[in-house]
Amino acid sequence: MMMGTFDRPPVFPMPDLPRCVVPGAGPVVGRMVDLPPGVRAALMGSVGQPMAEAGGPFNPSDIVRDGTPRSRFLRAYRVRDRWIVWIEQGGIGHGFRVLAFRDGAHGTSLGLPVSHRTGQSLCAASRAIVADRRKSG
Repeated sequence: MMMGTFDRPPVFPMPDLPRCVVPGAGPVVGRMVDLPPGVRAALMGSVGQPMAEAGGPFNPSDIVRDGTPRSRFLRAYRVRDRWIVWIEQGGIGHGFRVLAFRDGAHGTSLGLPVSHRTGQSLCAASRAIVADRRKSG
């Protein structure tokens, strides 16, 4: 029996993301490259590099493949001075995360704590971030 090799990174389809209305959000940002540079830099600092673009080659498993990213951008929302970013992370604990960033000085962005409970949908977590923002002013 002949074993095959990976000539190119495997492409795993994007997950079927739900339609999500986030109160006060502008249009959905569907590509990481369309994020402001400060948000993109803060995202990379939070998750690490490399990160796959939405729809790009992505490794959801814990098997190491020549540099194929184990995290992938899914979408982002802008709500006032905040950015809410959805990502997919591969590995033994494959799953989805919501990250939040706040606009900082001189085009920078700062990471914000997010409480994303196990079993909570990405949409519910995003709405909770907006609700917490309203409470804190």
